[in-house]
Amino acid sequence: MDRIKVLVLSSVVPNALGLGGELVLHRCLELNPRIESEVVRWQQFPFRLKLIGKLRQLGFRSLSQAWECLFPVLPTDNLVHDLIHSFRPDVLATVAHGWWHIKARRVAKQFQLPLVSLFQDWWPDFPEIPLAFRSRVEREFRQTCAESDVVVCVSDGMRRELGEPENALVVHDAPSVARRREDSKFQLPLRVAYFGNLSDYGPLIENALRALKSSEQVRLEVFGPSPLWTSGAEDEFRSRGVYHGFVPSNKLTESLQRYQAALVAMSFAPSQRRRMTTSFPSKMIDAMCLGLPVVVWGPEYCSAVAWARGGARALCVTDPNPSAIRRAMEELAASPAKQERLATSSREAAAEDFNHEQIQTQFIDALRRAIQVNRGEHIHARS
Repeated sequence: MDRIKVLVLSSVVPNALGLGGELVLHRCLELNPRIESEVVRWQQFPFRLKLIGKLRQLGFRSLSQAWECLFPVLPTDNLVHDLIHSFRPDVLATVAHGWWHIKARRVAKQFQLPLVSLFQDWWPDFPEIPLAFRSRVEREFRQTCAESDVVVCVSDGMRRELGEPENALVVHDAPSVARRREDSKFQLPLRVAYFGNLSDYGPLIENALRALKSSEQVRLEVFGPSPLWTSGAEDEFRSRGVYHGFVPSNKLTESLQRYQAALVAMSFAPSQRRRMTTSFPSKMIDAMCLGLPVVVWGPEYCSAVAWARGGARALCVTDPNPSAIRRAMEELAASPAKQERLATSSREAAAEDFNHEQIQTQFIDALRRAIQVNRGEHIHARS
């Protein structure tokens, strides 16, 4: 069967060594033998983009953010049209994050291409968007949903927040094709890994590291770039050997084999409630695919807790007090039976909800469905 040709027109692009959506796109598109993909990229940075960058360097961050909301910098018609004519895609794909999804829906309409949009997080509520512009950004965000042939939602919460459109499918992020860790003996201290976002969740993780500093039962170690911590914290945690910085995904899997559990964090901040109900932590998927017991530290309403509660799939800590996460982890460290039960739950989730082949097939089905919908609309328009 011929491979499906997918042109990616998105602010988030596939990257094997990237974070979050970049890595997810790489797994969905570039690791799938049934897909041939091409990516629209800048050939040279336009003046307006350089101006926004300069404003940020000079400390005018708010001004640069407002400018970007009012006048988003999108790829030129020539850049996109040349790729369409040379690559001849079957489908146009975008991520509804940043600004290029606006261009994607315009191009899809102009060339009558099926559009598949991935909704992985609630972009209008990100800190980069000034409060005065959030309603404007949300209108564009929802318009992309409305004009897509297929909407791929990362969670049930995302689908609900978008209004449960008929063309929306819930597809979990594709996990890495990782070798599961070998069964290890339960021992103290319990070694727990946190890996991923240290910006949004940086303060939570700093609090957890401090709360567990004197614990003899649990040792939390952290991987990730650019931590949002208090002054001096990064040096302190490096000197204690509990912060390892950024490790590329292709090396992280090997590093995680040495740990007995994983911590997943989601924000308790009221301003981030909608983001927490619509996003779904890809790092939880990766941890479970490694067979690690998972501890989720987040509010009761967040997607990770809601999913885990469905079948006692993870240990959930919904109290934001750092003493609560210490107490829960020390109780886990003292119970080999609970560790084994949670490890079994992770292996079951990896075989079912987070099965790599199944998720890849679901994504292929979404592409095919978009092609069929698009063809049907054009046949109907001509008749």
